[in-house]
Amino acid sequence: MVGPRWFVGVDSLMEFVAFIIALAIAYQAFKGYRLTKQRTFWYVYFSFAVLSAGLLIDSLAGFLAILARMPRGTLVLTQIGYGIYFLAQLLAYGLLIYAYASQTKDLSGTSSPVLLASMLAFATLQATPALPIRLLGLQLEYHPIAEIVLLFLVTYIAVHTGMNYSATKDRNALLVFLAFFFLALSHLFFILMPIGTLLFVIGHVLQLSGFVALLAMLLRVTTSK
Repeated sequence: MVGPRWFVGVDSLMEFVAFIIALAIAYQAFKGYRLTKQRTFWYVYFSFAVLSAGLLIDSLAGFLAILARMPRGTLVLTQIGYGIYFLAQLLAYGLLIYAYASQTKDLSGTSSPVLLASMLAFATLQATPALPIRLLGLQLEYHPIAEIVLLFLVTYIAVHTGMNYSATKDRNALLVFLAFFFLALSHLFFILMPIGTLLFVIGHVLQLSGFVALLAMLLRVTTSK
């Protein structure tokens, strides 16, 4: 991930703020589970606990990379941080998809298209040449396989939450839909970043907005009990 020079460090700071919000989401979801005993809250709690850990590691890796002041050391730290955050997102979104599929009693019919789409995205990117970019004086290849896989996963969740809102017209359902819609858009902007570095900044803003929307929903639910 490469953004404008003035955004170096700011992205890590925004991820640290997102970590705090994700941790608050996990806490509120746990409170909701204790109050209602609904398994949906438990899935949200565990998913965002994992996400918060990934965000913390990625943001700390970014801060350490800035302090390193060595181009190759910076690259190694950022790659490790992003790799751990990607795995955290993969686990968290996969668990949420499992939760939705379990609720609809259609696990095999819903998980297969998501897996197929992710594999297709991976195969397509492997068959296309990577885009050359330059970071800190080093020539790199931009090959956003991870972001495209995450885009498919989050889009699946956004579609299902959107269908839920269209059926219920509930304000809490709207906040959940907006949360995952913003998260899906953030991954899309990260993928399109080579078009313009400002898209990287917009992606981080959208990611933060998604977490805020979900926290607002959980606060509404837990405070009304």
